[in-house]
Amino acid sequence: MNDPAKRPRQNQGPGESVATTLRQLVRGIAGGLLLGLPPLFTMEMWFQGFLLDSWKMVVLIAITFVIVIGYSAFSGFRHERTWPDLIIDSIQTMGIAVVVSLIALFLLGRIDPDTSLRDAIGKIGVQTIPISLGISLAGAQLADPKDDGDEAADGGAEVAAVDAGPYGRFFVVLGAALFLSLNIAPTEESIFLVVGTNWWLLLLIVFATLLMSYAIVFYADFRGGRSPTAGDSPLDHPLTETAVAYALSLFVSAFLVWSFGQTEGATVHTLVSQFVLLGVVAAFGGAAGRLLIGSGTSSEST
Repeated sequence: MNDPAKRPRQNQGPGESVATTLRQLVRGIAGGLLLGLPPLFTMEMWFQGFLLDSWKMVVLIAITFVIVIGYSAFSGFRHERTWPDLIIDSIQTMGIAVVVSLIALFLLGRIDPDTSLRDAIGKIGVQTIPISLGISLAGAQLADPKDDGDEAADGGAEVAAVDAGPYGRFFVVLGAALFLSLNIAPTEESIFLVVGTNWWLLLLIVFATLLMSYAIVFYADFRGGRSPTAGDSPLDHPLTETAVAYALSLFVSAFLVWSFGQTEGATVHTLVSQFVLLGVVAAFGGAAGRLLIGSGTSSEST
């Protein structure tokens, strides 16, 4: 990838700069709400804001911040920025998510002047996670190239995302799996599903999840999908990538189950059932994330 500092930006007048900034802000807020609305309307997420240990909340937000930086970098494959730019953009993203969470929770009646500071901070912190991921995804995938002086806006070259490589794709898997799983992990339904689940059924679920993850990325011919041809690296082999991505999805599932206090007093069968069932959602999120960053090829319009 080229040095981020070497790409020139288009000069903008003061009026255009303000308009562009405002447009980016609105896009971020809209993207955050578009993808972060389900947790805002989930009762269990409101309760987790109060029940979740403070240090677990800090860990979740820290992990989210790292993922936001990474997603900003993927956006930078088309609108390249320096590392300080990425850090500043990510801090702004988290800040916008905090403000959007505060306003949304207030409008929904979940926070009012009588709400304790601990409860308010907890609710805002929990909701900030999916909204910030939504904002970063909106910036990475829904942005208009003209906002950042992209070459495609000037000369007609359609620039697709540069190949993130296997490690970049696995990073995207973590972020997308975390985002989608947050909609399910705190709910009571995720616990009810594990009751009476047999081992043989869990094995079938694992097989079906692996099969669908492979099909989504390498077979279904979705936009952003890739050829099933193996690459130079062992991690670029479709089967290897699918297996590693699923393992990361299970890790995200286990992390969320633990974070939301669902591991205490649970049997081995219950834990494995929770990991596998939530892993279905996480794996589909990871597959969708890999589609979003595309195949890594570039084309030119004629």
